[in-house]
Amino acid sequence: VHSSYSKYEEDVALKKNYSVTNAANAAGFYNDLGFDRLALQPENAAINFVHASPGFVNTNWGTEFNFVIRSMVRMMQPLGKKASDCAEYMLAPTVFAIDYGEDLPQRLDGKEDGIVIMGENGEAKKLTKEHTPEAREFVWKHTVSVLKKAGGF
Repeated sequence: VHSSYSKYEEDVALKKNYSVTNAANAAGFYNDLGFDRLALQPENAAINFVHASPGFVNTNWGTEFNFVIRSMVRMMQPLGKKASDCAEYMLAPTVFAIDYGEDLPQRLDGKEDGIVIMGENGEAKKLTKEHTPEAREFVWKHTVSVLKKAGGF
């Protein structure tokens, strides 16, 4: 699971603070905030928004990397979780839960609505402390403005 991106208000597009770490953190943080905003809309009340963070999975990820980085990724792949195990961990508490009479993962903050964060073994995880209503609305407004510029909203 990535950390939140703390400079979202001053540099939402990472124009001044770009790094691979900041980009990864911003991507996960913005994803959670955006899905949380969608999950809280009344018309989406019957939809479960789940952000699964499966950890390192042994897949063909990285095929587009240059030879050196791709080689390093391939050497580390055997250390990753098997894709079939990952699928079981991710699907069991979501898609298959109802078939077995089990509940879906619950938010750990006690709220009944909003996004659910699911860890690498299918367990519910907490939102970061930076995941606030203010952050959610700030990132949502920025996302809408970007999509409007692109003609998609």
